Amino acid sequence: MFDIYLTDEAVPESDGNAVYGHIRIEDYAETFIASLACWTPAQYEKHWREACQRLIDGRQDSAVICSYVESSLSEFLVWWPLYRDGQVVHVQNELLIYSQLSGPFSLADPWSFIRERRTTNDDGLAISEWDTSIQSIHELLERKQSAAGM
Repeated sequence: MFDIYLTDEAVPESDGNAVYGHIRIEDYAETFIASLACWTPAQYEKHWREACQRLIDGRQDSAVICSYVESSLSEFLVWWPLYRDGQVVHVQNELLIYSQLSGPFSLADPWSFIRERRTTNDDGLAISEWDTSIQSIHELLERKQSAAGM
């Protein structure tokens, strides 16, 4: 199973500018903090549907942004790159640091900033990665489209 969603629970120290979210990748689950400084929950949901649809449409990579703050207000965004390999989707977690990008980050084409999949870092250490299926991505997309009334 693959799932990603936001809760209604505000992060106490955020003055209402962030909520908790959850991501589940098969047996792995993590809670994250999603900034509401630049995106609403509906914008996250729309982005997640688009990210899933890319993989269903046959693209080999995508990413789900779980905390977006524009570059004028933050040094980075948090996302989970998704790499399709046949029926398997490899999922990693990444801080995308704006100053390390070759150009300004664009919400019109966030996919152009997905790096090629690596399984080890520059020091030769394994990069954390979880696997799910393209079927799980498809099921998540169906649930999100139903919830959105599509």
